[in-house]
Amino acid sequence: MAAYLTRRLLATLPVLGVISILAFALDAITPGDPAYALLQASGRQTITAEDVAAKRVELRLDDPLPVRYVTWLGGAVHGDFGRSFRSYTPVTSLYLERIGNTALLAAVAIGLGVLIALPLGTVAAYRRGGVVDRLAQAVAVLGSALPGFWIALVFIYFFSAQWHLLPVFGSPTPRGIVLPALVLSLSTLPTLTRLTRTAVLDILTQEFVAVARSKGLGQVLIAVRHVLPNALIPIVTLLGLEAASLLTGAAVVEFVFAWPGIGKMAIDAALVRDIPVVVGFAIAAGVIYVATNVLVDVGVSSLDPRITLR
Repeated sequence: MAAYLTRRLLATLPVLGVISILAFALDAITPGDPAYALLQASGRQTITAEDVAAKRVELRLDDPLPVRYVTWLGGAVHGDFGRSFRSYTPVTSLYLERIGNTALLAAVAIGLGVLIALPLGTVAAYRRGGVVDRLAQAVAVLGSALPGFWIALVFIYFFSAQWHLLPVFGSPTPRGIVLPALVLSLSTLPTLTRLTRTAVLDILTQEFVAVARSKGLGQVLIAVRHVLPNALIPIVTLLGLEAASLLTGAAVVEFVFAWPGIGKMAIDAALVRDIPVVVGFAIAAGVIYVATNVLVDVGVSSLDPRITLR
């Protein structure tokens, strides 16, 4: 295990290096001057060329891009990912303050998806071609087709503006997390339902299921003790990928609900060209995906001893 984790860690370093280079390059070709955007965002009514020039000198934006990247890389090696151009707060501190909120939202969303998708997909497989199966397929199609931001706006209109059941803005409280978590779970629900249905259908054709039935075991006991445990491997793999996707891809939902997470912070930073925060989000996304993949590999190997880590 130690050797495996060491190899994965070493393989991560060049990946993060490429991500950082791409993040710097994309920001460099983005239209607009970061210094002007930051001055405008600060509320300045009149912005002169001298103001922009002074801001560029302050932020060292006049340095060539390779010099800026090498300077940033030298600090990143020591754990210093720079300071926000807007608040002058260390980027690491900004992400550490908000990553917990994003992780909480993603965990609740995945939990909701699992609570709905696993029973729905399992029953759909057992009742293939029936009403529940068609309902599961309809849920999968609608969930994949409807954009998350549109669903979020619809939910806000009904649950908040019309019925006054839940707050408009999200917050890490029992009532404040319901709407953003529910909307976010809809991105996981379709894929997880389809995969559960497919995995259970495949397991139901195995010989050990026929043997269990011949022994007189009930359908519920067979499903809980024999079918679902053997269908968990692809499901766990998908859940790991979905967790990474929600941690890094929940930015739109966070922005709509004003959820205090890293996704909303990254969007706010991109709007004012806060380069260190945007680059920090790219690095955080890479670390999250790599760490999640490692955890999935370890979890899958624990579920099935036949799978070895190499």
